[in-house]
Amino acid sequence: MAHIFRARWLIDAGGDTVADGAVVAVGGRIARTGRWPAISPHVAPSDVVEHFPDAAILPGFVNAHTHLGLSYPAGQFEPTADFAAWLTRLVSKRLLRTQGAIRRAVREGAAQCLAAGTVAGADVTPDVECDDGLVLADGRWTVFGEAAMFGERGLERVAKTADRLARLAAAAPVRIGLAPHAPYSTAVEVYLAARREADARGWPLTTHLHETLDEIAFTERGEGSLYELMHRYRLLPRDWRPAGARPIRMLAEAGFFSGPVLVAHGNYLEDDDIAVLARSGSSVAWCPRSAAFFGHADHPWRRLLAAGVNVCLGTDSLASSLSLSVLDEARHVLAGEPGADPRLLLDLATRRGARALGLEDAVGDLKAGLAAEFCVIEPVGPTKEPLAAILAGESTPPRLIRA
Repeated sequence: MAHIFRARWLIDAGGDTVADGAVVAVGGRIARTGRWPAISPHVAPSDVVEHFPDAAILPGFVNAHTHLGLSYPAGQFEPTADFAAWLTRLVSKRLLRTQGAIRRAVREGAAQCLAAGTVAGADVTPDVECDDGLVLADGRWTVFGEAAMFGERGLERVAKTADRLARLAAAAPVRIGLAPHAPYSTAVEVYLAARREADARGWPLTTHLHETLDEIAFTERGEGSLYELMHRYRLLPRDWRPAGARPIRMLAEAGFFSGPVLVAHGNYLEDDDIAVLARSGSSVAWCPRSAAFFGHADHPWRRLLAAGVNVCLGTDSLASSLSLSVLDEARHVLAGEPGADPRLLLDLATRRGARALGLEDAVGDLKAGLAAEFCVIEPVGPTKEPLAAILAGESTPPRLIRA
């Protein structure tokens, strides 16, 4: 028996639109897509047909970078250019949370993602055990356990995080990976330990890189508000010295980019940085609304794509974004860049996110063999350009369909 979903439009990850289309699902997988007139003669009496006469069917969205455990501080932070002060306040708030509260935040965040049409996502967390709540959440989640610190404490953190991740994977249906936090909080040798551990276990890696100019000042010159923050709290070893290089170059020369890395943010990239990402097959998870929250400069996403780097979208957390909706991220980009191609933005929000998480053979598009997991969205009012209307915000909320 097939389950057939008919809609006024089918819009695949590349933005190609089919009028009066249908998706045929068998056993939870897409068996066929095409125009309804070509599919309808093959519909059997036992098949189930659902019709969405005024809506479009699109691929489910992929959230390539978020922090579900930070779903509680929604609306508690005002936009700021002072990243270090924001980080200090955020850490203080998190330290006051119990594990039970963080678990609830993870479940609530996952539910918000689901309601926004998300079929897969990457959750970055220092509280790996709190992501066991994802066993009750729909969606394909990759849990990246964060490791930070310097010296032996940092190396121990990598080993402990890897063990906690392995236990989580044995208890919950999630994929797992390692996340050395950021260059201002994490020693190069800790990055390399994470690389070795991940490679030995076949796990992916992610990290925050080139998120702020202060991060770059930290590694280049030992200056800026992040250096002052780390120095004030005595988190740097006494013999610590700046590398004299930008973070990506520093890590590349040490060998961290011997394989792909899912780089979160990448707000400030020079050509040499982009070349490292391209050679290593890395992806960049761009979080447009979080970047706007901190007042960052224009993101180099077009230069990254031109260099062959996979770019996808993430929401970051509710401490710097208004929702956990990837569609809202794409809408934000289009509102700021009216000349952006809606088809390309849909690709960043779906197929490219799936590629970044190693899920391109499971989700992210409307094609035979992929999971029958997609969104139904109805543009408001008459339109000849449904995708443009949806990305302009002129539509109903996504309805996630799983056959």
